[in-house]
Amino acid sequence: MRNVRCVHVDEEVNVQSVHENSSKAAQKSSGKRRTRAEKVGRLKYVIELIKHLERKIEQVDLRTRTLMAGLHEWMSFEPSYVQKVACEDEVDVEIITCLMQKGVWGLLPSAIASELTEYGLKRWDVTPRIQRMNKKLMKEVGRKAAEKRGHCWAPTSFFMDVWGSTEKEKTTNATEAI
Repeated sequence: MRNVRCVHVDEEVNVQSVHENSSKAAQKSSGKRRTRAEKVGRLKYVIELIKHLERKIEQVDLRTRTLMAGLHEWMSFEPSYVQKVACEDEVDVEIITCLMQKGVWGLLPSAIASELTEYGLKRWDVTPRIQRMNKKLMKEVGRKAAEKRGHCWAPTSFFMDVWGSTEKEKTTNATEAI
């Protein structure tokens, strides 16, 4: 009989501890809820936030490009801005400089590569670089940097206008200094 009594006492103790734990859990859950980061995990939550912010930034970029497209006739661009948008490194800047020196007639990619031998540029490297610059400018401003004329690459009228304004300013400033 003693064993039965002990088992019965243990059961009463277990029942009381279960009731105490459940009342504590009920009190705890009613006060504070789990955050989204706790539910899905911190890393997944941060990734969700980044994706949300990227979508917002894309919307702002789209609005900006739409405004730029509508107002591009009345806007004047500085060469530094166009250079910052289009060029990734100084090799791109040198390619633009070569194209601007030659002018409307343009240059073959092999001629540009031969002028820029100090950068280790090959003729088949020139065209993809120009196409990348065109793509960046087209996305940002809606204009291209250079266009194909036969087998040659020549600066567009937009590029000639942007760099031509600085040439005119330099000659005007030089004339005023004399």
